[in-house]
Amino acid sequence: MRTERLVTPRLTLRPLESADWLAIHAFTSDPEVQRYISDAPLTEQETRDLVAMLCDWEQEAPPRAQPFAFVHAAERRVIGFGGLYWTRGHERWQAELGYTLHRAWWRQGYASEAGAALLRFGFTELHLHRIFAECHPANIGSAGVMARLGMRYEGCMREVEWNRGVWWDMLHYAILEHEWRDTEHARLAASPAP
Repeated sequence: MRTERLVTPRLTLRPLESADWLAIHAFTSDPEVQRYISDAPLTEQETRDLVAMLCDWEQEAPPRAQPFAFVHAAERRVIGFGGLYWTRGHERWQAELGYTLHRAWWRQGYASEAGAALLRFGFTELHLHRIFAECHPANIGSAGVMARLGMRYEGCMREVEWNRGVWWDMLHYAILEHEWRDTEHARLAASPAP
């Protein structure tokens, strides 16, 4: 069974489809977008393979991923993709959050908006206990998104990723289900009544 769409004020997060590869390649081929991601920038075939792999992972039992295309509501075009990923199949209580946006949509709150929808989905629909995310130490934009989502910095994992001939450190952030609920309740309590 495919995941439902997740709707935010400016985005619709819908299940990723193999046909999305072309829209996604517009930014996976951009060296600046892919600067802190392994094996980047991607060729057309590598983008096709990536999208196909994520779609296949969703169909596994149990799924290895819940990938989404981020569709701009007004523009009706794919401006990013991401989702929740299980790094260890037997550990269904936690997942990794991932997101990538076209550079034209950076610094406008779209990654935080999509990330908030994915956290809500992970904790309310998938009943996860913990969601984590990682980024290169120089990727201050991504680290900022994680902090805005209420994720806590848990430390720097030293030289854990081999990329382009060098070892990369990775910053590790996470949020627990009860922390998310506390933050969500506080946010709702602070919202003005309709």
